[in-house]
Amino acid sequence: MRKPTPNCPPLKPFLDSGIIPLLETRYRYFPDPFDGYYEPLELNDTYALQVDYSGKLDANNQSNDQPQPLHDKPFFHLKQELIQRLSQQTGTIGQTWLLWGQLTTPKTDTEIEEIAQDCYTKILSDYNWTRDIIGKGQLNGATLFELWYRPPNPGLEAADFWQNYRQESHHLLIWLFPHDSTPDAMRTQVQATYYDWLRLFQYRHKIVWSYYQSQAQKSDLKREYVEIQPAIQDIKHITEQCERNRVSLGRLQKTLKDHLINLSDYALALNALQNQSRTLTINLENYHYRLEAMQKKYRGSDLTVLKEFSSELYAQKYQRQVASDCENFQPGLTLLENLNSTLQGIIDVEQTKSDRALDNTIALAGIGLAISGLTATAISVQQPQPKSYTDVSFLSSPIFIWSLVLSAPFLIALLYRLIAHLWRR
Repeated sequence: MRKPTPNCPPLKPFLDSGIIPLLETRYRYFPDPFDGYYEPLELNDTYALQVDYSGKLDANNQSNDQPQPLHDKPFFHLKQELIQRLSQQTGTIGQTWLLWGQLTTPKTDTEIEEIAQDCYTKILSDYNWTRDIIGKGQLNGATLFELWYRPPNPGLEAADFWQNYRQESHHLLIWLFPHDSTPDAMRTQVQATYYDWLRLFQYRHKIVWSYYQSQAQKSDLKREYVEIQPAIQDIKHITEQCERNRVSLGRLQKTLKDHLINLSDYALALNALQNQSRTLTINLENYHYRLEAMQKKYRGSDLTVLKEFSSELYAQKYQRQVASDCENFQPGLTLLENLNSTLQGIIDVEQTKSDRALDNTIALAGIGLAISGLTATAISVQQPQPKSYTDVSFLSSPIFIWSLVLSAPFLIALLYRLIAHLWRR
């Protein structure tokens, strides 16, 4: 391990108990002569990676603080070096770039904005200042710009669109210090804000991530609702058939089983959408609280620009839309639950009918058996013992004939009920 360079923050205890360093030494430095480091952290339920890089060290192993012309694209080279060190990976739920530097001479507000635009063009290949600018503010005496590019929806599935979004979108802060700031003072101020930025943008990225996840759940719900329409029509048809006693209990039970699967899938998708709505609400509140704390901490600064994300244009719009989607899909769950109750009621009625028919069948069978028993007794009493097993003279007995006449209605009814019971099953 080498000694920290001027651009590396000193080791200090965390004042925020929710931030846990994941390395024993806190920082993993870039190899010489590169001036930078990694710092992996755990922010409650989120893993964060802070990467700081300022270029190559000078001949004295110190940070290179010499002015650099923008036409040499120093910022673009810095970004490409960082991307290489991140193995071309982007954050799972989002990432933010912070570009900070010092003006060489006094500048007007218009000139500062022109310099920020020039920096922006050197960082990105697909740039549009007017399209991406959210606003301008001031932090610790330095001018702060926030920019955010969101790729248009290319018509992909919602789940695929998030992958496309996180690869192509970018969220960027440009922080330009006045010409009379010293390099050490700038580094101290920047380092003092790192963990505030981490916390604030953790909530910001969760909001955006949650919104696009909700769109995936919304897509699933639309598909589920389309897929259950045939089942709804089938249940209506079965209800009509039940009124004419033309449906079997087995078919009803199979339909109920299939319907319960549809109900479960729809309920799970709706619950996932509701979870995203709650996630949006919680993280929007946390974003407000963290921004208020930063405004109190950095008195004299103007952080109004950071409020724009939580305004009606962005986060609040996402929150309302997801809440509205939850309300719109709730009746579908109610419909499925009502159909489930209706189908279960029909099955209970048909089961009762089937059980009653079976009880009556058993009673008829008992009567038939009793008559048969009396007939057999009468034959055994009235008739002499048969001489052989081929002796069927009892069939011409008047008692046997009368027993058949008396038993026939019961036997026919028994046979009919048995067939009807088996068909209902």
